[in-house]
Amino acid sequence: MKKLIIIVLAIGLVSCQSNSLRKEFNCNAGIENSEMKEYRDFLKHFKIEIPKSWQTSLYYDEYSSDIYTGDTSKQFTDSYVVEISWKQGELNLDESFAKKINDTLQFRDQLKMIKSGFGEFKEKPMYFNLSEGVRSGLNHKFLQVYLKTNIDEYITLTSKVYGDSLADERICKSIDLFDNLELIE
Repeated sequence: MKKLIIIVLAIGLVSCQSNSLRKEFNCNAGIENSEMKEYRDFLKHFKIEIPKSWQTSLYYDEYSSDIYTGDTSKQFTDSYVVEISWKQGELNLDESFAKKINDTLQFRDQLKMIKSGFGEFKEKPMYFNLSEGVRSGLNHKFLQVYLKTNIDEYITLTSKVYGDSLADERICKSIDLFDNLELIE
C-alpha cells in the first residue's frame, strides 16, 4: 500500500511539473476531439500529433527543421497558427535572454508583453512569453516557448492568435497541441 501511494504521488508530481504552461495560463486539460495525424520533422528531432484536417507544411535546412500548421477550415479570427521548430545553436535561458526577446517583441514587432517566465515543459527548461498588439487591423496575441533540449539544440513553439473572440481559449488549445510534442533523442 505504501508503494502504491508513493507511485501515485510521483506520477502526480511529474505530470504537474511537465507542463507549467498549463498552470500559467489556467488551462484545463484536454484537446478537441479531432482525428489526429503524426508528423515528424525532417531532421527527426521531434514528432507531434496535429489534427488531420489542418493544413500543415514542413521545412528544413542544415540548422533547423520546422512544422507550420493551422486550421484553414475556420475564419482566421476563429483559429490560430502554430509553428514548431528545432534549431541548432546554443541557448542560455536566463534574464539576459528574456530581456533580449522582450526588447525585440517591443521595438521590432511593436508588441506589448502580457506575461513571461521560466519553468519546465516536457521535463526540459523553458522560457515563455505572451505578447499582444495589432496586426493588419486585428488584435493579435503571440505565444512563444523556448525549450532547451540539449547543450546546442532547442525547440521553439509559437502560436499566433488573431482577433478577440475566445483568444485565451485558443492560446490554451495551442498549449494542448504543444503537449503532443514528443522529443526524439
